[in-house]
Amino acid sequence: MTFNYLRKPLSLIVTFTLMLTIATGLAPGKDAVVEAASAEETRFLTMYSQLKNPANGYFSPEGIPYHSIETLISEAPDYGHMTTSEAYSYWIWLEALYGYYTQDWSKLEEAWDNMETYIIPINEGDGNEEQPTMSYYNPNSPATYAAEYDQPDKYPSELSGQYAAGRDPLDAELKATYGNNQTYLMHWLLDVDNWYGYGNLLNDSHTATYVNTFQRGEQESVWEAIPHPSQDDKSFGKPGEGFMSLFTKETQAPAAQWRYTNATDAEARAIQAMFWAKEHGYDNEEYLDKARKMGDYLRYGMYDKYFQQIGSAADGSPTAGTGKDASHYLMAWYTAWGGGLGQSGNWAWRIGASHMHQGYQNVVAAYALSQQDGGLIPDSPTAQVDWNTSLTRQLEFYTWLQSAEGAIAGGATNSFNGAYEAYPAGTSTFYGMAYDDAPVYHDPPSNNWFGMQAWGVERIAELYYILASNGDTSSQNFQMAKQVVENWIDWSTDYVFVNERPVTDSEGYYLDAQNNRILGGNNVQVATTAAPGEFWIPSNLEWQGQPNTWNGFSNHTTNSNLRAITKNPGQDAGVLGSYIKALSFFAAGTKAENGSFTALGSEASQLAKDLLDTAWDYNDGKGIVTVEPRGDYFRYFTKEVYIPNGWSGTLGQGNVLPGSNAVPSDPAKGGNGVYVGYTDIRPNITNDPSWAYLVDKYNTSWNPATQEWENGAPEFVYHRFWSQVDMATAYAEYDRLINERGTTPTEPTVPLAPTNVAAEAADSEVMLTWKAVSKADSYNVYRSTTNGGPYSLVDTVTTNSYTDTSVTNDTTYYYVIAAVNSVGESPQSLQVSATPTDAPTPVEGDLIVKYRNADSNAADNQIRPHLQLENTGSQAIDLQNIKLRYYFTVDGDVPQQFHCDYAVISCSNIQGQFVKLTTPVNGADYYLEISFTGGSLAAGANSGEMQIRFNKTNWTNYNESDDFSYDSTKTSFTQWDHIPAYQNGTLIFGLEP
Repeated sequence: MTFNYLRKPLSLIVTFTLMLTIATGLAPGKDAVVEAASAEETRFLTMYSQLKNPANGYFSPEGIPYHSIETLISEAPDYGHMTTSEAYSYWIWLEALYGYYTQDWSKLEEAWDNMETYIIPINEGDGNEEQPTMSYYNPNSPATYAAEYDQPDKYPSELSGQYAAGRDPLDAELKATYGNNQTYLMHWLLDVDNWYGYGNLLNDSHTATYVNTFQRGEQESVWEAIPHPSQDDKSFGKPGEGFMSLFTKETQAPAAQWRYTNATDAEARAIQAMFWAKEHGYDNEEYLDKARKMGDYLRYGMYDKYFQQIGSAADGSPTAGTGKDASHYLMAWYTAWGGGLGQSGNWAWRIGASHMHQGYQNVVAAYALSQQDGGLIPDSPTAQVDWNTSLTRQLEFYTWLQSAEGAIAGGATNSFNGAYEAYPAGTSTFYGMAYDDAPVYHDPPSNNWFGMQAWGVERIAELYYILASNGDTSSQNFQMAKQVVENWIDWSTDYVFVNERPVTDSEGYYLDAQNNRILGGNNVQVATTAAPGEFWIPSNLEWQGQPNTWNGFSNHTTNSNLRAITKNPGQDAGVLGSYIKALSFFAAGTKAENGSFTALGSEASQLAKDLLDTAWDYNDGKGIVTVEPRGDYFRYFTKEVYIPNGWSGTLGQGNVLPGSNAVPSDPAKGGNGVYVGYTDIRPNITNDPSWAYLVDKYNTSWNPATQEWENGAPEFVYHRFWSQVDMATAYAEYDRLINERGTTPTEPTVPLAPTNVAAEAADSEVMLTWKAVSKADSYNVYRSTTNGGPYSLVDTVTTNSYTDTSVTNDTTYYYVIAAVNSVGESPQSLQVSATPTDAPTPVEGDLIVKYRNADSNAADNQIRPHLQLENTGSQAIDLQNIKLRYYFTVDGDVPQQFHCDYAVISCSNIQGQFVKLTTPVNGADYYLEISFTGGSLAAGANSGEMQIRFNKTNWTNYNESDDFSYDSTKTSFTQWDHIPAYQNGTLIFGLEP
């Protein structure tokens, strides 16, 4: 394998005086006590200056970040001066950390304003409606079904409506919350300089134009896509049809329309950055509310494409969802929405996505949007519960997908082959969805790139650090986060090198000292050669096998049949930045959990430092870059963009497709049409400054017969905006987490008062909990029997919980907590109170109620108590005289529905009605009363299983975790006194809340 790298001295020297000015906002010479900037702080601020320097060309005249400074590039965007929602989210992250160092938050707000103006297609106050017909959307009929296909040649796909779409459960509450349903999400792709020439139809004051590319199945790559306008009034494309007839087939000419698509990872990253800005001191609620609103709408990324029930298509027969049963609670690849243009444009549609990729999940965003400590809970009534479910579901997803080595496999789909086909026998499933090693696209396979690993697990490392810092080291969420990131760090560090070069063969496989290929395994030993000043990280992976079918974290074992082969060492600067952040957050998390770095945490911290120091020598004055061999660039010259027979249209650069240079398509790929080339679609690319170099390299090096670059592949240096931000923020996060540095040294102070104090009474004890306080060494617990004190010290503890057992039942106690460190004691917390009481004694008679929890998810949209009655007496019991009560909290008071799915004694004999408590009690504001129309239970007999479930009519979620009658541990039939039984109105078994 040929290795290419670039190392140049930093040509832009930023003096310490400049660093002092940027970091403090003070001109040199003014009175200020400032800690000398660390190397990492200086480098972050240097890169910030490089990115924001207009002479370097990262931003357009409208202030939009380009995908890259260079224009001849083809990856996700096919032109460098396009941009993505991803770039905007990185911009938000950059400004969040600039605010951390400077406390100047104006730049963060300017970035959000620009994002709202140019890439969130709403009327941002300028009078231009960019979702002009969204109000016509019918949530009971979101969209018309069209199948996805494995090859672009099989498109357009017929809008057949073969499967009726399910019901959208979010639209009504979003309208009620925000006054309209205009989606507050970014469209993923923007033609920043209107290079394609389509223009911004709905806001002609903007140069930047909404465009789209990938529309034709999993095999369509950037080399096979046709860029087209997202606002399509049929001025371009096929006369009378525009571009729609390339993608979908209708019985009549397609209508003029607008349509947008988001990439869920971008919005999640923007929310993640706003969470950290808030943690760093940002407190402008106007913009924090914008992040909350974005999170509210981002829930559409949790839904199946056509709102089909999750797991219902395993046999090839999907069932339309009626609400939250169509939510997989993960971050899907995209969502999309659109509507009509013109006088007849009184319609709108919306879809989710059925394919979930591990690299798009964001547990930090889910934490911020669901937890009080996260501070970004959206306003809609069910948003917090949804995001709380998503937080756990995403962690389960990563746990399910972790290979035996520690790498994270691809993901899952709710629509096999994009057409709800039946799963092949033996397919592993996650909550009923089929395992997919490469969700969404196959050219190249979507989970081969190491960057997908670093992106996803970096967020897991962040959550691990957040939870450990908050003192949460025992919850299941913490256990999953720790397990995933620890295994992943242990695996990845075996393949990362500084100042030495790994030995590989011609196909990119790592070799050991005996020149054997390393094909997976743990604690591998890669052979290396000395290479001072170089860094190497993996580029690609190969996958074998599949994970075990998911059956809950408590039942999860190592995926011994899921294996990852790590390949192709490379020098991707952007991935390097994300990887360093994963190392830094993990290392800091081990210290937060244990008080000092673990051995692996120490190794991660040192590796992060070594990589940062080495990477800095690759800074060329505009950013950290390496020379990239682009072996795929022969595809600039191939003919592989499919145009169906009979389709002809004009594009924005004045060219007509298919034109005279097309070649017949391959019948084996299922189409009947022609192929055109990259330049046939984008003739202006041939005017690019780098085009002549690429043409010469192609003519002198590419061998079409062998399909190889015989004299080396073309080499480019790219200053990608997102890559530079990833590196810049890597320096900042290392400085913040490992150096533990802020902007200025501060004198030690007493800690803040504890918050979130809660008291729960039981028999002869009171349990107290509170949020862990930064800089606290211990906590003083004070108590009084008088409301408002005075208080007496009960105990001093080092954890953020305490159980007071020196109490007397039926006495009310009042508590305050104070945090303590070497400087002194904090102010006291707000007061809480509790009254311990004697534990009630359950009634036990001849009838016993047994219970099994049939649903392990405490935050979904159905409650499933399976019941069984047993007669332990000597006389038969007439079931018509028996009633049972299941106590719960409704979590949003709407009508409810009772279902009996199966019963040995027949569901026709079982009835259920819902009773609202006049006064809510701990664990209940409703109970389900179950009664019987007939039947008798003989002495010594049992009723057999009764499979009961119930839901709200709007299918919103319950939160069962605090319900009186709920017990997640009872997974087999067990006597349960929290479901009382009554005979002729008299309690004969159990107890009431």
